[in-house]
Amino acid sequence: MPQLDTDVLAQPERLASLRRARALLTASKAPVDGLVRLAARSVVAPVGLLTLVDAECLHIVGRHGLPSDLDLVTAEPATSSFCQYVVSEDAPLVVRDTRADPVLRDLAVIRDRGITAYLGQPVHDRSGRTLGAVCVTDSVPRHWTADDVTAIAECASLLEVMLAAETTHEDMALAAAETDAVLETALEAFVGIQLSGEITRWNRAAEHTFGWSAEEAIGKRVDEMIIPERFRAAHRAGLARMARGGVPKLVGQRLQLYAINRAGDEFPVEITLNVIDGPLGRHAHAFIYDISERVTAERQLARDRHFLGALLDNLDAGVVACDERGRLILFNRAMREITGTDADQSTNPAWAERYRPILPDGTPIGPDDLPLSRAFQGEHVRDAELIIHLPDRPRRAFTANAQPIRDSDGNRLGAVAALHDVTDRRRAQRLIECELAVSRILEHAATIEEAGPHLLEAVAKTLQWPHGELWLVDKVGNVLRNASMWTEPGYEIPEPGPLAPGTGVSGVAWQTGQSAWIPDISVVGSRLNTPALAEHGLRVGLAVPIRDGSGVTGTISFFGDAAEEPEQSLIALLSGIAAHIGQFLERRRAEDLAKQLARAKDEFIALVGHELRTPLTSISSYTELLLHDHDDESTRTQFLAVIARNAENLRAIIDDLLDLAGLESGYVTMVERPVDFAAVVREVAGANAQAAHEKDLDVSVRLPDRPAPVAGDLPRLRKVVDHLVTNAVKFTPAGGRVEIELDSDVAGVTLRVTDTGVGIPAEERSRLFERFFRGSNIRNQGVPGTGLGLAISRTVVERHGGTITVTDHGDKPGTTFVVRLPAYCP
Repeated sequence: MPQLDTDVLAQPERLASLRRARALLTASKAPVDGLVRLAARSVVAPVGLLTLVDAECLHIVGRHGLPSDLDLVTAEPATSSFCQYVVSEDAPLVVRDTRADPVLRDLAVIRDRGITAYLGQPVHDRSGRTLGAVCVTDSVPRHWTADDVTAIAECASLLEVMLAAETTHEDMALAAAETDAVLETALEAFVGIQLSGEITRWNRAAEHTFGWSAEEAIGKRVDEMIIPERFRAAHRAGLARMARGGVPKLVGQRLQLYAINRAGDEFPVEITLNVIDGPLGRHAHAFIYDISERVTAERQLARDRHFLGALLDNLDAGVVACDERGRLILFNRAMREITGTDADQSTNPAWAERYRPILPDGTPIGPDDLPLSRAFQGEHVRDAELIIHLPDRPRRAFTANAQPIRDSDGNRLGAVAALHDVTDRRRAQRLIECELAVSRILEHAATIEEAGPHLLEAVAKTLQWPHGELWLVDKVGNVLRNASMWTEPGYEIPEPGPLAPGTGVSGVAWQTGQSAWIPDISVVGSRLNTPALAEHGLRVGLAVPIRDGSGVTGTISFFGDAAEEPEQSLIALLSGIAAHIGQFLERRRAEDLAKQLARAKDEFIALVGHELRTPLTSISSYTELLLHDHDDESTRTQFLAVIARNAENLRAIIDDLLDLAGLESGYVTMVERPVDFAAVVREVAGANAQAAHEKDLDVSVRLPDRPAPVAGDLPRLRKVVDHLVTNAVKFTPAGGRVEIELDSDVAGVTLRVTDTGVGIPAEERSRLFERFFRGSNIRNQGVPGTGLGLAISRTVVERHGGTITVTDHGDKPGTTFVVRLPAYCP
């Protein structure tokens, strides 16, 4: 039972193809009627038809055997046709007796035309769309055989071939007409030639370009008409190669050549050459365009670009521009130096990622907040501050101006930004502020250890370098020792150990007395190498010596995280700060000296009032007794012994005073010879063994197995050791402990004398080495003494280039004295 799909009949593409097929078959001389006649006769049917059906009508295009009253009918309603079912199902329709079919028996054609049997085969266009049917009919019921169905299908196929041929013929005709129209209206000259060189086609643009009419040019040799003399031989050789079957490598490419016009003037042209193998053989054609104006404009543009490029590259400001899509298209020389790269067509999300700009406070700048991005969005930016810190490059500060670029109609063409390097200017401002800050820090600090971290932080933040160190000279060990350091959060720098002269940038500054700058502290093999810092990402290092009246007393050192060449402004800044620190140290030393002098007066009065008056009183009293008692010899001897002992005490006090004055003033000279300091300590320990035994003290002596040579004055060094050991024994209660320990290395010797004695009050410890000073706890116990021993010991040790220090034991009783002396160097 046939099915009907009206949507298929109404498809726009099918209807358009149907209209074209109907027009072609109706207007052409193709034997459509003969073909349907052949179909009818092949199955011995009285009627044969070619019908095309659209959504409303059945169109009769070919006919055979219709009654005379129907012979002129060209259209019928589509609803009364069998063809609509063929098209709807795209399949043959075979009906033996339409009166027996419940779908077809009510069609008007059965009732009015007496069609009883029907056989139809679909007809398609080149795209496979079903347009209609080739059909045969009979007025009586009929059994259609398979041969009948096949015969009608073959006729339908022949008709499809005929329709395709008519369609192709029309397409070719239309294409030829369109091609002629296009070539005649083209702005480019079109020249067709045979491979022998004769011109076969010459359009209007060719007439205008070369000055020859088509009548004048066609049939002439192309090389004589438009090709300069110097290129003609090469042109003829190329045509000969094509005639032999070769294909030029330049076929299909745009070439810039030179041509001549009718007046003989030579001018640049752009040419596209093609070779075609046609029915009449191989020929060539070319599209030629006069580019004289373009070449002139390009040359002028090139000159303008060179001028603009030279102008931009000679600007100190970095200039960057982007196009209408936000892609970087221009970096001038200064901008290339800033970024280390050239414009690379990247867009703004990549800018922030690659150049990592930040605000002066360290806040990262997002892609949309970059000056160029803001200008790209239409904003005019003025004096925007930013900092660019690329890997392995120093941090640089800039101010940026940016604005959008628009054409005369206001359309956005891109944006441009100019970056002005203000690093030196900003740094100079910060240097002034830094010097003031350092002055304030030193003004309110009591000691350099207290001031150190604060002034290091102030300077490091000014330099925008993440690490700073303050070193002081240890004359005993002949090394630099770290007094304080500051490190920016995020860096984990361990506290450094002592530095020998010439080691690292700080050691070099100490040894030479000059500022030392190292662009890269990670360079292996350099005496400025500082691997401990390089391992933590630091690169550049700068150290400046600190001086006072006695020479170099320390250094200040700073380290950055990017390699950087020396800058005199930074060296000058640190030199000025080092001078401040040196003055601070000297001022503190002078203040301490003044205080010591004031206290020395009081202590001297106390000494005269007690330590001198007591022996003098004793001498005076016993002398008076001697004057009145002449009888008892034993009494006289006893009195004289007392007088002699007190006189010796007075002489010792006077000798100590004179010795200390001479040592401090430099008047007294010391005879320095090689001294085995271990032997000195061993001798003094033995000399005090009896006194320690009488107090039941536990004495421990640890000395090196080998000599501990130092250069010094033997009697005075023995006196220092004797004073420390004697004091330890004297001020340690019975049953206590005294430890004497001597260490020796290449740097020198270190003597430690530790006791469990009365100790020193914490508030008085800083005065321990002042002349005449005696601890209040000693004075309260009535223990005699002049307070000169430790002052003399310190002076002797310092005259030997060493140091003497004291520490307490916290909650435990006693003290530890440490003497460091440099090693003997032959």
